Amino acid sequence: MSSPIDSSVKITKPFSSDTDKDKQDLMLDADLYRDKLELQWNDLKSDATQYSKQALIIGGVLVTSIVLLKAVLPKGKKHQYEEEDYLYEEEKKKINKKKSKFAVGQAVQSLAWTLAVGWARQKLNHIIADERKTE
Repeated sequence: MSSPIDSSVKITKPFSSDTDKDKQDLMLDADLYRDKLELQWNDLKSDATQYSKQALIIGGVLVTSIVLLKAVLPKGKKHQYEEEDYLYEEEKKKINKKKSKFAVGQAVQSLAWTLAVGWARQKLNHIIADERKTE
């Protein structure tokens, strides 16, 4: 049972006097391997770029979803304590005013987050468009 001979292996005489030819062959082999490594490196870089863009898009979608859900869905009711029954009418009015001001603050904060996420999404779209133009 004979195995096929590998044609890439060169058989030379040991201690031949033609070292320049051997050096040139080795340099050609080194250039070939260098080109292959550079090609693989470029493939790895492009794959990493694509995966990072996809990860940024997915992360942006998740953050936008969470922000929108927090803004749209009602918040759970807090338990009312019995101490509130003992407060005077004037103190109840002050508390109601503070709660209404707090609700306005939450609405402004929600609007600010929505604008910030929208701006970030636009910047990400511009970056992706620029990358596509360069490819």
